[in-house]
Amino acid sequence: MKHLIINHKLSLGIGLLTFVVIFFVSSIAFAGELDDIHEDIVRDYDVHHISNEAFNKIPSKDVVIFDVRKLKEYKVSHINNAIHLDPSTSAEEFFKEYASKLNNKVAVFYCSVGQRSSRMLSKLNDKLPEYGVSQAYNLEGGAFKWHNDNIDFVKNGKATRDIHPYNAYWGRLVDDKELIKYQ
Repeated sequence: MKHLIINHKLSLGIGLLTFVVIFFVSSIAFAGELDDIHEDIVRDYDVHHISNEAFNKIPSKDVVIFDVRKLKEYKVSHINNAIHLDPSTSAEEFFKEYASKLNNKVAVFYCSVGQRSSRMLSKLNDKLPEYGVSQAYNLEGGAFKWHNDNIDFVKNGKATRDIHPYNAYWGRLVDDKELIKYQ
């Protein structure tokens, strides 16, 4: 009986240790996964990218920024002065709606990780110079990297750290899970 209790405790300890190791390794894997996703985006889309640091050096009067996420994501939080742009917007609809905002501006597009915004930018890229855009970029790592770099978003004109994760699967890329909000 004593031998069974010791084996049971040993099995329980090994199981707990295994869980901790798996959790730690998966956390490290998720941290690097956003960089891996960005590498895939760079390979798949012929667009220019800009880091958070470089973006924040552009004077706000010189930039127009488009949030290419679903409206429910945008409503939770977005980068200050970002214009919501539905991911399904056609190039024709985009230029009809936003042409007047583009002249002599740097255009920056972002979404959660950069996939939807790179797709949008690749649709628009050829015509943006015709509307006076001096440079156009996809924000590297999107809203998730912005969040993970501890830069504030806004909601209703006030600073917030909250972020919409798109869904639970993609939310694993958000460092501070306590700030995940769905509304």
